Amino acid sequence: MKIFVMRHGEAQTIAPSDSARPLTENGKQQSYQQGQWLRSINAELDKVLVSPYLRAQQTFEQVNLAFQNQLQTQLETWDVITPYGDAGLVRDYLHVLAEEGVESLLIISHLPLVGDIVRELCGRNPANFYPATLVEMEINCAEKMGKVERVNYPK
Repeated sequence: MKIFVMRHGEAQTIAPSDSARPLTENGKQQSYQQGQWLRSINAELDKVLVSPYLRAQQTFEQVNLAFQNQLQTQLETWDVITPYGDAGLVRDYLHVLAEEGVESLLIISHLPLVGDIVRELCGRNPANFYPATLVEMEINCAEKMGKVERVNYPK
């Protein structure tokens, strides 16, 4: 299974609540750019898991724009992938999705969970998860272990 883990784009620091923090204009550009990168490597995404927080939803919107709005039917908003979610639950759900035939997946979430997910799936996290960073992994669900193939930072 091919898994892309992405931290949301740059977000504003002031908002009524953490979950309501919107992306900055730079964050929107970063997210769109990363969507273009995903398209350039021919990432065929069977599913996109996105945190319900505003900045993650807006990141998905920009990635979806880069895919010419073709990802809407793959979207699943999942409240487990908020900042302090459980990487073990994510791992277990990914195994279920693999059994259902999902071969390629994008997760859009937050620090510290994005690093925890990579560590849970690969045993280590080699990435600095700056805003809009994308980590590409290949996971062998039978062996329950994977490896990081590359890290893509926004320009």
